[in-house]
Amino acid sequence: MTFSKGTNASNATLTKLRTPDSYCPFSGMCTTCLDGCPGFCEIGKSAVRGKEVLYPQPFGKTTSASQKDYPVDYSHFNIMGTAVGAHGIEPNPDKAIFPAVNLDSYLGVNKDLKLTTPIIVAAMGSTNVAADNWDHLAAGCAISGAGIAIGENVCAMDPNVEIKNGRVVHSPNLARRIKDFQEWSQGAGFIAVQANVEDTKLGVQEYAWKSLA
Repeated sequence: MTFSKGTNASNATLTKLRTPDSYCPFSGMCTTCLDGCPGFCEIGKSAVRGKEVLYPQPFGKTTSASQKDYPVDYSHFNIMGTAVGAHGIEPNPDKAIFPAVNLDSYLGVNKDLKLTTPIIVAAMGSTNVAADNWDHLAAGCAISGAGIAIGENVCAMDPNVEIKNGRVVHSPNLARRIKDFQEWSQGAGFIAVQANVEDTKLGVQEYAWKSLA
């Protein structure tokens, strides 16, 4: 249980929800997150304005109070436990700064898949919203060393797909999506191809691996 407000919006950061009366209590996001939303929740604003959302705004001209509903509850305490075996940065205020944080992570049995930003963008499939936003999401993941997945039915919905003997041999849409990531790759992160039953029958995985990797 917590007394903290659950939305991804606050007057402190000059952010708001498009549907303030209807939001997901787990993420604090609007129940319907809209492409091209005219307003900025904390997620949207932080993606555009970055570190400005870390501090109450206008920074340097305000003092800030808590949004927690007192009386005091255990949920209001942040218990800072010891990270056993972890080694932090040198305790120097000129070195212990945000850009110095190292988030490198490794996946796989042999730990040979490196992520410099340990997040994965959920599968972006054959829908228009996925297609319209793919290029910058792929570039962003490639530059930051994160993972991104190509969703289902991209080949099946490609109007220029070439299929021979029931198998995909050429798909401009899938090829373009993979190239969008490869062109910006810095050597970390990954692009994955999700597949459903239809994709598996069409041999999408094999086509991506053998022809586009």
